[in-house]
This record gives sequence, C-alpha cells and structure tokens, in this order.
Amino acid sequence: MHDNPLTPALSNLMKACQKFKTTESKVLAAHLNKSPATVRTEFQRAMALMNVNCRYAALKTAEENGWLDVPSKQH
Repeated sequence: MHDNPLTPALSNLMKACQKFKTTESKVLAAHLNKSPATVRTEFQRAMALMNVNCRYAALKTAEENGWLDVPSKQH
C-alpha cells in the first residue's frame, strides 16, 4: 500500500463516489454542497496526484490502495 496522497476534500470526493455509485459532477456536487465546477477541479487534482487519466481510474486506485479506509493526508 502506498502513502495516501489525497487531501481530506479529495478523500471525501472519492468516498462520495463510492456511496452514490457515480462520478458525475452534478450529482456529487449536490450531495457535497459544492458547485459542479469545484467537483471537476477536485477530480482533476485527484487524477493528477494518482497519475491516472479518468475518474473511474482515480476511484479504483484509491480503493485498491486502501486510501478510503484510512485518514487522508492533511494539507
């Protein structure tokens, strides 16, 4: 398992993807009380941190590394 690079906000986004079974910005934004643009930006940050090119790959990487089961890195 690699060290968790996710900030609390990015970790919450990935957890919301799991909970609501979607990576759609509008749906997640409504549940997270954020704008769809903020959700898109957070996805871009998460994908860059994980060196992946799609939202599904970011979620899968976070799940496979156990990053959603442990406290996220504080920034």
